[in-house]
Amino acid sequence: MTKINRDAIIEVVKNKVNRAFEEGEKLDSEAVLAHYHNHADFRFSGLIFGQAYNLNYDEFTITLKGVYETMVETKVIRETEFFNVLSETKVLYNTTGTVCLIPKEGERMESNLIITMIFSLIDGEWKVIHETEAQIPKKEE
Repeated sequence: MTKINRDAIIEVVKNKVNRAFEEGEKLDSEAVLAHYHNHADFRFSGLIFGQAYNLNYDEFTITLKGVYETMVETKVIRETEFFNVLSETKVLYNTTGTVCLIPKEGERMESNLIITMIFSLIDGEWKVIHETEAQIPKKEE
C-alpha cells in the first residue's frame, strides 16, 4: 500500500469518525448507528460507568437509544487520536479523552474515555465492525 493510499484512507475514516461524534452530540442515535455494521459478527464491548457490556448489533442499538433518551447533552473531547491502516479495507482507530454527560435527571458526569474501533470497507462504505470503550468517572479534586 502506498503512502498516498494510506493517507487517503485515513482522511475518509477520519471524516466518518468526526461525523459519528457530531451526530452523537446531537443525540441522534439513528445517524450514529448508520456508521456501524448491522451484522451478526458486530460486537460492542465496554465498561461504561462501571457496568460491563458485551453487545451484538441489536443489543447495542437498544442500549445506545436508551442512553440517548436519558440525556440532555453529551460531548466527547478527543485528546489523542490514532489511525492504523491495517489493509486497504481495515482501519484501527483509537482515541482517548473526556466524555461529559448531562442527564435529564441527575448531575453532570465527566469521565476519562478510551475508545477503539475497527472499521471495515463494506460495499464501498467504511463501517464500524467492532468497538471497545471504557469510561472511568473522574474524581473530584
